[in-house]
Amino acid sequence: MNQKSKVSIVRTTNKNIYNAVGDAIDLIGGIDKFVKSGDVVLIKPNAFISKEEKGFISDPDVVLSIARLCKEQGAKEVYIGERTPSVYKWYPQEKIDIAKVVCFDDTHFNLRVLPNARVIKTAVPIPKIVEECDVFINVPGLRFHALTIISNGMKNIMGIMPKETTLLIHLSGLEDAIVDLNYFRRSNLVISTAIHTIVGNFPVTGYGIESNTLIAGDNVVAVDSVSALILNADPHNIRHLTLANDLGLGPIDMGNIELVGESIESLEWRKNIALPIIDYENFRDRINIIDPFKACQGCKRAVSSGLSDIIENYPDVDLSDVTIVLGPVEDLDKFKLTDKIILFGNCTFPYRDRGLYVQGCPPRANMAKQAIKDIKNLK
Repeated sequence: MNQKSKVSIVRTTNKNIYNAVGDAIDLIGGIDKFVKSGDVVLIKPNAFISKEEKGFISDPDVVLSIARLCKEQGAKEVYIGERTPSVYKWYPQEKIDIAKVVCFDDTHFNLRVLPNARVIKTAVPIPKIVEECDVFINVPGLRFHALTIISNGMKNIMGIMPKETTLLIHLSGLEDAIVDLNYFRRSNLVISTAIHTIVGNFPVTGYGIESNTLIAGDNVVAVDSVSALILNADPHNIRHLTLANDLGLGPIDMGNIELVGESIESLEWRKNIALPIIDYENFRDRINIIDPFKACQGCKRAVSSGLSDIIENYPDVDLSDVTIVLGPVEDLDKFKLTDKIILFGNCTFPYRDRGLYVQGCPPRANMAKQAIKDIKNLK
């Protein structure tokens, strides 16, 4: 009988963060289960942006508490690593003596062909420290995401790729590529820093709410599945989670996850949050949408996110002269077209000369909004 993956939920309200982190890890076996004396540890927070508002990066106090626990356990070296120089803003080396701060953009890397990759078929740069560390600790921030419904531990692994190579993820197929990277670099320990949680139409907009919660586990798929349920999302509707489950990377069913600490239902802050808009059917009376073979969920969510933001910020804009094409189309001329045409996503590549072509599978979340602004000359 397979042992269940263990996930803990701990409230941080009225708790010292260091103690709360220790409690979350103790509930799943203790730091000594994950870190041994002499280990080299890499902690990967989500810290690639410099936005000051709470929730847009992993909570630094949580990250530094993890580093302290690792050093106290006898780790030889502890690194805090992220792919952009923003990591130095949030973790200034001159103020940190328990860890070395590294920017993956500037560190040594190897070109690797990922084994058993579904969509990343070319060699990609992988920082040496990502491969060579004894323990990889994944510390995401919890949030909704327009393209993947949620962003947490699995999506945080995108940040091991330096500089603009993350664009390859969007060109290859976002959710399959997320699984490829997680298959290559398994997380030994995952601690989601939901001290503040990003809700709303992120990353096009979105905002942080106080949530004072830590979610920790020994399996990234299990942690993300519990995190999805906390956000009132069904893990079975999140493609990268179901793909990972099918490949044996981890469970998405609660029957295969041992939940310890707080219950999901006890988290009062989650009860009034709603999923972001992920379908554009309600916008069809405002804009011409062509998707005869039903576009993938990623492109649908990206377009829905962009349209939602445009209509919120430009309520009087007339979009009746705009056509958005997405998904595979056999003969575009069979459809009613308008003067302004947006070809959204890789499936529309054969018609790229017919209008404004937006590349990606799916394109990045803000690109639908930007395409509409560009084609309508909105400021």
